[in-house]
Amino acid sequence: MKNNFNTLRQYLFENSKYECTKEALDCLFRAVLEPLFCNQSFECTVLIRLDDNNDKKQLLQRLTFSNANIINFGGMENQRADIFKETEFVIILGQRYSAALLWDFTCSKKNNSALTLLRYNSKTINDLVKKISDNSIVDFKSYISERRENMLLNQSVSQIISYLNDKTEEIQFCNNSSSNDDDTLITAQIVAEKAKFIAHEIKNSLSVINLYSKIIQKRMDFISSDNETISSLNNAVNCIKNSSENISSQISDLRCLSLPYISEVNAQSLISLIVLQCGEKAKNAGVQLICDELPSVIIKTDKTKLECALTNVIYNAIEACDPGGIVKISCKSENDKLTITVKNNGKQISEENKSKIFDENFTTKEKGNGLGLCICKKQMLSVNGDINLVSSTEKETVFEIVLNS
Repeated sequence: MKNNFNTLRQYLFENSKYECTKEALDCLFRAVLEPLFCNQSFECTVLIRLDDNNDKKQLLQRLTFSNANIINFGGMENQRADIFKETEFVIILGQRYSAALLWDFTCSKKNNSALTLLRYNSKTINDLVKKISDNSIVDFKSYISERRENMLLNQSVSQIISYLNDKTEEIQFCNNSSSNDDDTLITAQIVAEKAKFIAHEIKNSLSVINLYSKIIQKRMDFISSDNETISSLNNAVNCIKNSSENISSQISDLRCLSLPYISEVNAQSLISLIVLQCGEKAKNAGVQLICDELPSVIIKTDKTKLECALTNVIYNAIEACDPGGIVKISCKSENDKLTITVKNNGKQISEENKSKIFDENFTTKEKGNGLGLCICKKQMLSVNGDINLVSSTEKETVFEIVLNS
């Protein structure tokens, strides 16, 4: 070992200009690892050092199911504490995907913020690996490979970090201020409206991505090429589709975060539209989606939150089923209460998991983010509604969304 000081902290001071809140940093940590969850067969090496694993335990557990070689510095015996000190990192080294996220909360003058550096597919990642190797009990130089510098990508990432951090600081400001403060309410409304606008714009772009990925896949049938090229193209299209589905799911969660807006909603029309929109997912999964006759009733609720909640529950039901499975939606209105029931004959939810499904970051899916049901339940409660798991047996799983007038 060549140095007896924290070279990574020095590297942060020299190369980073962003101080991220803990909430923004958690988002970046998830984003860096997400490609490994979407493509579990991807071979890579992951270098991780975390001072506290508790808040990221669920994500790290999912990482063990990927095809990644995980090297945990926190678990290394005789690792010199004075080399890294409070600097934490996650570095992914693969042929087609590499990323490095470093942060240090002791380097920031702001409370609950860390000096942060994020790089994607960059030559500078090799410099970081070399520094870690030079100051570690293990030699990692064998993991260094030739990487192309992608300056435009990393400039774009820098802009995203800046925007993400600004938004989390605005939200923190809203949460820490009095709910009767007019400025706070105005700021919260601005953030909510921006979130809805961003979600809408990304959704439009995703529609174009999905359309052209389907066109590419169809055109590939007419390409005369070697098996390796076809396999590579198929893998690329599948990665695009998986990532698109993942972003689409997260956008639904983002839309649900807007401030409550109560209006009169035609329950029959809205539920029918949601079932129709979920039809393509059910068709692709080979699952039959059935909707009973719906009552013609006007309810007062937040249309966006109901749409997000019901879509989330139906999607989960479809994903729980094997091909040939059935998802059934029914609805009844009585005593100023509307109850929407979603049943499926898919996999049973275990007794252990029944009490966890609405917990933040809990998921049993390979590609899940553990936020959907948690966010939807909180948001439905905010408009005098609720989502509950009624029962789950080997034969049937039943969820209910209840709206009170």
